[in-house]
Amino acid sequence: MKFKFILISMLFASLSFGAAWEQSTSSQNVKAVVSSDKPLIVGNNALMITLNQQNMPIDNAGVEVKAFMPAMPGMPAMESKGKAVAQGHGIYKTSVNLDMGGTWQFQIFVTTKEGKKYRLKTSLSL
Repeated sequence: MKFKFILISMLFASLSFGAAWEQSTSSQNVKAVVSSDKPLIVGNNALMITLNQQNMPIDNAGVEVKAFMPAMPGMPAMESKGKAVAQGHGIYKTSVNLDMGGTWQFQIFVTTKEGKKYRLKTSLSL
């Protein structure tokens, strides 16, 4: 009985350290993992972006994000933009405001310290 309790406790502890939401995308040997500690919601969402190129973190880059939903009949286009702040080791923090549920297009614009530019695309669903 004691063993089962310890095993269940360890399982819950390990699950609490994972991201509640995570999505990956890549382009031209650059990989981005976008994650959030909480499930995505309508409203403001804090995101972490981890950038790697050939398994090496991309540090000191300029990183901007854009989440947008194209116009649909009876609804204007919506957009949220932001700059990401470097946290070190290829990790960047940002936030986006998603005004309604549905599928949002998400783009990450990366400018490396060498001046190379990359655009990575994915989508977010609420």
